[in-house]
Amino acid sequence: MPAIELTGRPASPGLAIGALYPLAERTGLSRSAGTPAEESAALTTAIATASAALIAIMAGAEGEGADILEFQVAMLADDELAAPAFAAIVAGIEAASAWRATLDEAIAGYRDGGDAYFAARASDLEDIRDRVLAALAGEAGESSVPPGAILIGRDVTPSLFLSVDWKAGGAIALSEGSPSSHVATLARARGVPMVVGLGSVPAAGAVEAIVDGDDGRLILDPDAGAKSAFSRAAAGAADRAAAEAEAARLPGRLADG
Repeated sequence: MPAIELTGRPASPGLAIGALYPLAERTGLSRSAGTPAEESAALTTAIATASAALIAIMAGAEGEGADILEFQVAMLADDELAAPAFAAIVAGIEAASAWRATLDEAIAGYRDGGDAYFAARASDLEDIRDRVLAALAGEAGESSVPPGAILIGRDVTPSLFLSVDWKAGGAIALSEGSPSSHVATLARARGVPMVVGLGSVPAAGAVEAIVDGDDGRLILDPDAGAKSAFSRAAAGAADRAAAEAEAARLPGRLADG
């Protein structure tokens, strides 16, 4: 396909080029419902599975990333959060629908409460909601993101971001998302270029992309000219970074002393 350039909002500065990795929506597959006792047991197991996965990711996280995961694990361990879902199961609702309805109500409360801290935590509840739904449906655990890949999709959960090894490069390009999200904060801390708010991304058939986190651009299947411009910009950025690192080691005084 010919190169397509889209413009969104910068969320984390930097430049990256790599193979596209489309993100699948983790909404949970359909499943056959059992008795209320069986559904309660299934939800209990799914919550434990999701919690164990988060704890495994947390082992390699630090700073704010570890704090985010610790909050998610604590929420999963909070009996009050899941209590309405178990009550709905007793009333005859299958586990996935009960859990989704319970978490959606909690998410709305966090987002609409008028408190910036709790509004930011809504994304954490979405994260654990989808993890438990995936566990209920027997979906596989963490996505295996190839080194240096360009993640593209609607949004990225904090736990998925933290499960990726960004040392090999890579970037994020989202049709939605926010520059003030948890993931954007994590991306800036780790130097991962990120663009959000791209709208509909016609990525079908594309295999490679350039992410420009400075200007908020995504170039799908870049041609030779775009790749050449990327190489020049990346070289300039590397030179600036080297000069800044060298300057940072100099004494903190002006030329006049």
